[in-house]
Amino acid sequence: MAARSGAAAIPRRRWATSPTDRPIAGDAELLTATLADTLASAGLPARLHGHLSALLAQRGLADPAAARRFLDTRDATLHDPALLPDASGLIARLRAAAAESEPVLVVGDFDADGLTGAAILIRALRAAGAIAEGYIPQRDADGHGIPEGAISAAVEDGVELMVAVDCGTADRARVEEARDEGILVGIVDHHAVPPEPARAEWLVNPNRTDSTYPFPKLAGSGLAFKIAQGILADHPERRTLLGELSVLAMIGGIADMVPVEDEFRVIVRSALKVLNGSGRTPPGIAALLRSAGAEGPYRVDVVGFTLAPRINSAGRLGDARPALELLTTDDANEAAELAAQLEAINAERRSTSRDALEEARSILGLDRDLFAASDPDRAVITPSLVAIRGGWSVGVLGLVARRIAEEVGRPVLVAHQPDQGALRCSIRAPRGFSVAAALERSAALLLRHGGHDGAGGCSFEPQYWEAAIRALGASFEAQGAKVEPTLAVELELVAGALPLDDLATLVDALAPTGVGNPDPLFRLNDALLASVRLVGDGRHARLTIQLGGVTAEGIAFGRPDAADLAGATIDLVARVSRSTYRGRARTELHILDFRRSGEQP
Repeated sequence: MAARSGAAAIPRRRWATSPTDRPIAGDAELLTATLADTLASAGLPARLHGHLSALLAQRGLADPAAARRFLDTRDATLHDPALLPDASGLIARLRAAAAESEPVLVVGDFDADGLTGAAILIRALRAAGAIAEGYIPQRDADGHGIPEGAISAAVEDGVELMVAVDCGTADRARVEEARDEGILVGIVDHHAVPPEPARAEWLVNPNRTDSTYPFPKLAGSGLAFKIAQGILADHPERRTLLGELSVLAMIGGIADMVPVEDEFRVIVRSALKVLNGSGRTPPGIAALLRSAGAEGPYRVDVVGFTLAPRINSAGRLGDARPALELLTTDDANEAAELAAQLEAINAERRSTSRDALEEARSILGLDRDLFAASDPDRAVITPSLVAIRGGWSVGVLGLVARRIAEEVGRPVLVAHQPDQGALRCSIRAPRGFSVAAALERSAALLLRHGGHDGAGGCSFEPQYWEAAIRALGASFEAQGAKVEPTLAVELELVAGALPLDDLATLVDALAPTGVGNPDPLFRLNDALLASVRLVGDGRHARLTIQLGGVTAEGIAFGRPDAADLAGATIDLVARVSRSTYRGRARTELHILDFRRSGEQP
């Protein structure tokens, strides 16, 4: 991609033949022989055994026992909630509240993780007999954390027990206000624990220095699920209720980029079984699937493409309360009405975020295949951080930051600049960067901050724009992560060497997939690009490809330049996915990159 004089080149994607952070361990042929019975009993054709073993070995699963456990769809191992710090005490207090039909206020966050986490606790408490209600802050008025209004609501309603989910660890002042009002506070959170955390009665956070929990990567919704395990320990419908709640925990965790490993993999597998008819789906989720026109069988991608965006939409553009009501209702008619409301809000969110992304890309020169800020006062481009500010809705900042970070291969900060007051920022970063660590190192300039490895947010005064960008950039630079976008190819084949359905079968054998266990990337060489049709106002390309004489369909998002290679023989890197559309099953390629065959990177 060309860049004008003085412009920074956009990194071109490198195709790696195996994951750079997961070197192949062990002998795939030995693994194939050892796992022959396991693979055969799973219904995998013998011709694919070697390919699957190679994929498992590349993912660090060359040990036969570990591979068997990974492939065992019956594995239902969940860790004891009592292993989480303060969990036993909080569970005991919540069970006592349920036994006495005591009111409990559950405070969540306005994103998918916070909303599903709050809904899990509300549904579990109601099932156990408590009077549980929820309180969700508004993004623009309150920001992240326990809102002031939650304390006022608890005092007004005579509530003496409040639980904050996916927030609260750093909210010292707000927790002190609650304590002064005689309100006991429990915190169920996964965000970084500062040196002086909030003095809650119970702080259930696996990131505490004294925590020894075996899987500390759970999001707020996953931790709420663990507390629900304890609340419902002796409930007569425990298995049905936990299956139902696993659907919400899956949505929150996938939306918050929790690795699909360890017990979260068990939760996701359970949730997919429920969604596909082996349990009771929460009425709000069933209504949301219907309103979106989603068709089963459902896979993990239904979260990212259908459920999470709609749950997030209300909080991005205004009040997230309708989303919480949808997740907690048991009335099918009310669920249908709320789902229709979220469907309309999501359509508005898509339009708003598209406009914001186009403006941000224009300012950065990305829409002209350049990488140079057209307005230096609003945008800064450095090797370690890209930062841009504008009047965009706070609710779409993260979406814009994520898309640009994917394109430029480095951390991106997108800020909302109001007419007066502090800048509010979202940061997204490629794999290998810790946003939380960068924010902590820059904390002296920030009013508030919080985050995870790949995502976070902060606020600071406008006069500190340049200083904050310098500090954050230095923090990311010190982490030493690569900024070269890399596609980690796990299986390279001549096009047509394996039928597309066989590749999809390999993907299904690794399911459920997600962060930490991604869909494998296939490199297919010497494919004929028969035709290209531009879609989405010319921004995306729908490709018809000949794979060894068999026609396949594919989509390449953000790659209108595919039209330049129509009729040529190409090499491509793609995911393979199965879906159902209008009752018809289909298998297609999601193409991440391509180049003329024989062309050097």
